Amino acid sequence: MGDIVLFLKNNLAEHFVIYFIPLYYLGGRPLALISAQLLGHKAAFLFPVALLLDTIQIPFFYHVHGSISNSLLMKKIHQRREKKEVRRKNSRIFNRVQALGSPGVALVAALPLKGCGMLSGFVLAKLLKLTKINGYLLLIAGSALGCGMLLGIGEMLIEGWRYLLE
Repeated sequence: MGDIVLFLKNNLAEHFVIYFIPLYYLGGRPLALISAQLLGHKAAFLFPVALLLDTIQIPFFYHVHGSISNSLLMKKIHQRREKKEVRRKNSRIFNRVQALGSPGVALVAALPLKGCGMLSGFVLAKLLKLTKINGYLLLIAGSALGCGMLLGIGEMLIEGWRYLLE
């Protein structure tokens, strides 16, 4: 583990943009933030960068949703979705998240798990028929909460590593 961290630190730490942004979008928020912390970047620097990267995604999701929602393909998907709607409404996970209502959007956007994040939070906001402004605010709040949690976890890992090396 130490060799991997040293290799990354020596080869990628100087080129933050080259590794962080692709890793953030392809590997996810947890992997990118914790690896950047292990490479020596400070949480005070990473928090606004991650928040910005998440915030940039929101208008993209709204644009894509708006541009494809009237297409012939989407009309066919809506017809299929109506058939699956009954199964989804009976799903325990959907019922729990929907019971949370608007705060559920922020919670889904904040969770550092696969399948959760900004896209899932956006989809939930659309399912709950939230206004665009409420969706933005909840997604940004969820992003801030998730980034804060992950940066705290990263700090704990770094301190634990230092403790083990002493």
